[in-house]
Amino acid sequence: MPLSKRNKVLVVGMDGLRFDRLQALGAPVLGSLMSSGAYGTSKLPYGEAGTPRTESPGQVVPKSPEPGGRVIASRTDSGPGWSSIATGVWPDKHGVVDNGFASPRFMKYPDFLTRAKHARPELSTAAFFSWAALDEHGAFSPAIDHRFVLDGYGFGSWAEADRRIAEAAERHLAATDPDAVFVYLGDTDEVAHDLGPHCPEYFDALQAQDAYLGRLLDTVRGRSSYRDERWTVLITTDHGHVDEGGHGGTSDEERTVFVIANRLEEDLGGRSLGEPRLVDVGPTALAVLGVRLDPAWDLDGADLFINC
Repeated sequence: MPLSKRNKVLVVGMDGLRFDRLQALGAPVLGSLMSSGAYGTSKLPYGEAGTPRTESPGQVVPKSPEPGGRVIASRTDSGPGWSSIATGVWPDKHGVVDNGFASPRFMKYPDFLTRAKHARPELSTAAFFSWAALDEHGAFSPAIDHRFVLDGYGFGSWAEADRRIAEAAERHLAATDPDAVFVYLGDTDEVAHDLGPHCPEYFDALQAQDAYLGRLLDTVRGRSSYRDERWTVLITTDHGHVDEGGHGGTSDEERTVFVIANRLEEDLGGRSLGEPRLVDVGPTALAVLGVRLDPAWDLDGADLFINC
């Protein structure tokens, strides 16, 4: 029996998942993680006035400044959202302000898996995406040890792409010894674009993703080395949707996001995280892995567990 357990982290992103719909519809695995973990919501400090759609990048205009006078000009799109989750900084720093990824600054602000690998080369990192843009534009860099990328648009069904992503992540968790894993699932967003977040199909997409998450957690707990490991699980989304479907604007429905944090086998009692931000996810993962957050990195996020 080792003197201390090895800290490991699993981050799962569910695109376009509105927290109020999650609460109303219910999802057993996510609900269990909330009741035994910690969670909260916050509002993205950016958004663009006008039609809440992502088919066109649109004109990026300044919005309400953050405290201290900072102005973050960006759409509430997936590109800015996942880039903020990956890097721990807001769009005015990482440079992604819509789904065009025109001027990313990922060399200056790399993703948390890459930072972990650079700080502790012995760590094993992995990323799984059904949205290929995250790979194509470098939001998660080639420095990551293992990558599995699919193009959800090429499957005819994002549900099928997500199923394959979840299965690949499940196999990796079972057969290798990863320290940090990121998994992206996108069908909730695609359904909401087509039909809005109040339709039966949105419920079905949520339940499917919840079931995939459950299988990932079962795989983690079934690892032969699990008793010698301490796993932290972080669940988040990149943006919400208006009721009729779509995002990019400034409404509360589009700007509200959530973070769920759970230390498996440690009951946190469903406590509040206050107002956890997307930029806190990466720094929290790094802190779990024992990577010191260097002030020179100029991160906007912080470790969610500091006061938890």
